[in-house]
Amino acid sequence: MRQKKVIQVFILLIVTTGLRAQVTEIDRLIKGELNMTFPGIYFKNNSVDYAVMPYTVDSCFKYIAIHIRDINSLVIWRDSSETEQLTTKRIKKLKTDLNKYTPSGKINILSMGKAQKISQRTIAKGADSVQIHYLLSLNSVFDVSGVIIPTNKKGWLKKPHTERPRLWCLNCWKRGRFTKEYRRLHVK
Repeated sequence: MRQKKVIQVFILLIVTTGLRAQVTEIDRLIKGELNMTFPGIYFKNNSVDYAVMPYTVDSCFKYIAIHIRDINSLVIWRDSSETEQLTTKRIKKLKTDLNKYTPSGKINILSMGKAQKISQRTIAKGADSVQIHYLLSLNSVFDVSGVIIPTNKKGWLKKPHTERPRLWCLNCWKRGRFTKEYRRLHVK
């Protein structure tokens, strides 16, 4: 009887550790690599080199390659102390590194020109040189953003009720969207 209980406890321990085992550090890193939301790649100030980030640059490229259909904006920002030629070099480097992961090669990266993410006034208020260099690297970034609303609307049902009132829509009837007066005021 005692031996049977020991075997049952042993089997229970094996089953529960298998079902409720902790995730290893490597598994967590691999899983976290693809669970990013809109990663950014930061550059060192006045350099083409990547800055130190909490995640690797390769993981950002993998994210972009996997979610290329959901991404509608690839922009690069620069600090006002940097030149547009440096931005061109950064874009070239990003495209060559990104082409390792995406087969298309038709990636359009837009430069934001003189626009900055962090103003020079804020950067000048930095406490020490380390903080100032950190803020400058935040200004030199390659941003990725995704699609919230699909941009390619096709078909007459995708148009709003003001342009195409529906016969089966009770609100269209209540608001008089079928009258010439309503359409004259609300439809351009």
